[in-house]
Amino acid sequence: MSTTPAHLHARAHRGLRRSLVGLTAVGLLGLAACGSPPATTGSGQGRTSDGTAKIDPKDCPVAALDKAKGPVKVNLWFSGLVDPALGVLQDMAKRYNASQDKVVVTTNNQGNAYAEGLSKYQGASSTPSQLPQIMYLEDTMLGELVDKGQVLPAEACMVADDFDPTSITPAARAAYSVDDVLYPGYMNVSTPILYYNKVHFQKAGLDPENPPKTIEEIEAAAKQLKDAGVSKKPFSFKADQWFVSTWLSGVGQDMVNNDNGRSKPASKATFDSAPAKELFGDLKRMNDEGLLNAFPVTDGSIDHYLALINEDSSMLVETSTASGTIAAALGGELANGTGGVKIDTSALDGKKIVPGSGEYPGLQSAGQIYASGGAFFMMNTSKPEQQAASWDFLKFMWDPENATIWHTEGGYLPVLKDIVDSPEVATFQDTELDGKLLTPAVEQLATADPDRSGPLIGPYASFQDILQGALEKVLFNGAEVDPSLASAQTEATALFKDYNG
Repeated sequence: MSTTPAHLHARAHRGLRRSLVGLTAVGLLGLAACGSPPATTGSGQGRTSDGTAKIDPKDCPVAALDKAKGPVKVNLWFSGLVDPALGVLQDMAKRYNASQDKVVVTTNNQGNAYAEGLSKYQGASSTPSQLPQIMYLEDTMLGELVDKGQVLPAEACMVADDFDPTSITPAARAAYSVDDVLYPGYMNVSTPILYYNKVHFQKAGLDPENPPKTIEEIEAAAKQLKDAGVSKKPFSFKADQWFVSTWLSGVGQDMVNNDNGRSKPASKATFDSAPAKELFGDLKRMNDEGLLNAFPVTDGSIDHYLALINEDSSMLVETSTASGTIAAALGGELANGTGGVKIDTSALDGKKIVPGSGEYPGLQSAGQIYASGGAFFMMNTSKPEQQAASWDFLKFMWDPENATIWHTEGGYLPVLKDIVDSPEVATFQDTELDGKLLTPAVEQLATADPDRSGPLIGPYASFQDILQGALEKVLFNGAEVDPSLASAQTEATALFKDYNG
């Protein structure tokens, strides 16, 4: 697999380019309208009644590109991307445009937060002629997009163009499929992982090479760190419902009915459960005992990261895409140029922060996650030649070299099977600190259960707000767990009744 010297040069300085400001774009979704999606002139049919759909390659007019006169223009809206991923996307479009003369792709930034792109889409969806040809949105938008019938299923294009959908890693393919049909043309996948300070672990008598694997072990480590006077509130935690959903999914607890909304649209919430009460109780107890350094989800806030940099905390759960910034802010590139050898404990002497990472600690075991992140959706509201051109660009992104760049430069996880164990990915993991920090996320995605793909919800943004509100009441207002969860579940179920009509 080849890569240009420019790519190698960019990777060598990646960690120093990334800033904590970039983390503010790991976005929050704003509130979506509670009612049913408006009728549109999209050609899609939405959800099926039996939970399965038949792919017809004729639905994707791949031949229309050959018949087009002159370059076909493709407008790509995106949000929630900052450097380095922003630069990777823009460079990808430039290289694609230079590689052929049939299509011209223009990338248009709709904002640093996913919420801004969502708002722009919702404002234009009722007038399809205003929509772009490709939209990059957060994974949670999948349900609403399919319900509105405005997305061209990428699997139809794949079948029509002899691209094998099974070349995509199973967990990623399952998470982004609806009624057994894959919808996005490409996915930027991330998962939550644990970041921690190895120096603090050593000072507290903890094994710096053996991070906690469960929430119970996080609590035990936090007690040891606090008792040793190493950190004031050892576990830094942003009260994001994404972590809650991932934890519950890891033990098979659905957030909504109908197989987590996968077999047919959800009609009621189901998260008020024994695992949820246990989880909320654990977080509340740690918070009450000063072991949890809890922060509200505030757009643009990086306080939960600063807690590690200021050494007020020793552990943090966050997105895998933060690996580059964590590497730069906490440790920089490895001085000897090789991260394949574990950092010897003697090397910790004299240093304040040496970053480490581990699989996402679960309720029962580590690494129980589902694929999250963002996705490139092709809109079926465009002309046939524009739909064909959109797929041609996204197929370019699936080239092994380009898929590798998304991982090694963009910070997203490899979703093409052929590159997961490639020499370049192995070198990235062995020689660069952000690659080493990403390794647990790569490993847990490779073993993730496709049958636990997380919830598929139409009014996801409003659902998120309800669940997150319950967590915030418990952590910041001292509310009791049981009534908070019960009230939130009742409110979420009413949301589905309104949405489904």
